[in-house]
Amino acid sequence: MIKTYTVQEIASKIQHTDVNPDVSREDIKILCEDCIEYKFDGVMLQPCWIEEAKALLAGSDVKVCTALGFPMGGLTTTSKAREMAEVVSLGADQVDFMPNFGFFKSGMYKEFEHEVKEIVKAADGRVTKIMLEFGMLTQDEKVRAAEIALNAGVTYLKNSSGWGKGGHATVEDIQLLKRIAGDKALVKASGGIRDFESAVKILDAGAVLIGTSAGVKIVTGSGEALSQY
Repeated sequence: MIKTYTVQEIASKIQHTDVNPDVSREDIKILCEDCIEYKFDGVMLQPCWIEEAKALLAGSDVKVCTALGFPMGGLTTTSKAREMAEVVSLGADQVDFMPNFGFFKSGMYKEFEHEVKEIVKAADGRVTKIMLEFGMLTQDEKVRAAEIALNAGVTYLKNSSGWGKGGHATVEDIQLLKRIAGDKALVKASGGIRDFESAVKILDAGAVLIGTSAGVKIVTGSGEALSQY
């Protein structure tokens, strides 16, 4: 049976996002103000804006989330672990990270899993979400990458960064992640979720969080997305 969602229930699942390279301090201020006004779950921004967001959101329940190793994922494992330790020290509540799909596509599955484990370890208990970039994976690869991530201890399986080759969230992909995650992890959906109807379908498929730059548009039916995310 399809669940009926109120606007506020949808809002409470949204992580309002702007990770564009040209995002300004004023953009971050507006992003955070939107989160407070519409009671979004969290704000998603680049690491350099974590402290700014913490100050702007002080006293609210909005989580400060950031993207690590984004958007390419080709930093060394050591660099990613150090970056994770830094964003934790800056106050990030949750971290979405890009794994090394060059390793994965090369069949270097041990190296891929080792990196994910090191990143999760460096998170020191913070919520971690792996961006699985389903748009560039075969069906078998989607399953294998998700299973490796689950074994490595991530908190969330995420279908895509929403950028580049990551692709858009589909009901089928979210259902797949939900089946793999079981009761060991949660599912976040990102990519192309830009209206209320799409958000409902993705949540019904098994996601518990949505990453989107169209949060205001989704809950009000008006406005423009902040980026392609």
